[in-house]
Amino acid sequence: MNKIYLATKLIGDAYATQIQNQTEEVQAWLVHKLKHTFCVAHDIMDILFNEGELWNTLTPNERELVELSAILHDLGRFYQHRDGHKLSNAEFDHGVEAVKLLRDNPDFNNPMLLFAIEEHNRFKIRYDNPYYVGLSEHDKFVADQMAKLLRDADKLENIKDFVYHGVPKLYKFPTKEPLSEKVKEAITKNEQVLRANMKTSSDRVVDFLAWVYDINFKRTKDIIFDLGFIEKGIEEAGASGATAEDCELLRKYLRF
Repeated sequence: MNKIYLATKLIGDAYATQIQNQTEEVQAWLVHKLKHTFCVAHDIMDILFNEGELWNTLTPNERELVELSAILHDLGRFYQHRDGHKLSNAEFDHGVEAVKLLRDNPDFNNPMLLFAIEEHNRFKIRYDNPYYVGLSEHDKFVADQMAKLLRDADKLENIKDFVYHGVPKLYKFPTKEPLSEKVKEAITKNEQVLRANMKTSSDRVVDFLAWVYDINFKRTKDIIFDLGFIEKGIEEAGASGATAEDCELLRKYLRF
């Protein structure tokens, strides 16, 4: 049976089961995650197709694995609530949880697929991951590209949400504060912002902006540029307390 169909059914079944007996807030979150899943699946194939050399390098089966990674990447999210309470990301790594659900499934126990899903939400890809270490050199290349495609597509959907709807509620602080020194230092070094270094409301916004340092493909960069993401983010940072000097620093260093 077609694995794309089976993956879609697996996600649909998880959604249908988990949405029962939940609060309206949790139900709305699950609906959002379902929509997000299939938007990421669309984006990942768009990115891959527009990276013509990579598209031609991968076999049809490998392209299918790319699409499967997107459909299944947030499977763990559908199990993140317990009795109406959402487990924190520190308590619950949804990539790891997805892999636990998939590795015993004969249709989805491909190590390249499991590697891409387990690494899609980490700060940096871990190449000591056991699913990666045991691969042939060719399969390591494919797995690496899959992980990077999935990270791009996942970030792209969250960036679109940021541009269209503004800063997520959990990122909004009651007070407006300027950028902290460690966050400014990371930006000037073209580095992502460590969560441990985020101290102020504007730091949280700049965490989104610093994703541009972890975008891998030209197609993704072009879409983000066309969305006006950086300028939108700088406006949001200013509204959250970043000073005029902070905003100029962001304009100077946040670039592809």
